[in-house]
Amino acid sequence: DLDNVGDSGSAMRALASSLLANAETRVVYRQESDQLGTTAAALGLTGTEQSLLPTMGTGQGLWRIKHRSFVVQHQLHPAELELFDTTGRMNGGQAG
Repeated sequence: DLDNVGDSGSAMRALASSLLANAETRVVYRQESDQLGTTAAALGLTGTEQSLLPTMGTGQGLWRIKHRSFVVQHQLHPAELELFDTTGRMNGGQAG
């Protein structure tokens, strides 16, 4: 979210925008429909890509590599899941 990087017109915001513009690989995870406008505009998402984002499940991401898009299901090793299972910690339980 570029709105959270520095003040509008600042050098920090310009740097963040430049980094995003120059990235050939972009990974986007689930976004709610009401949050898609800014994301779609910043990344130049197609209508199909926008419609996919709210439907993605846990571990799914939209990968844009240059001008091609892929839906990727990330697979975690059990040790990685233990480190990165934020849902389990939010619910007060143990990781997967």
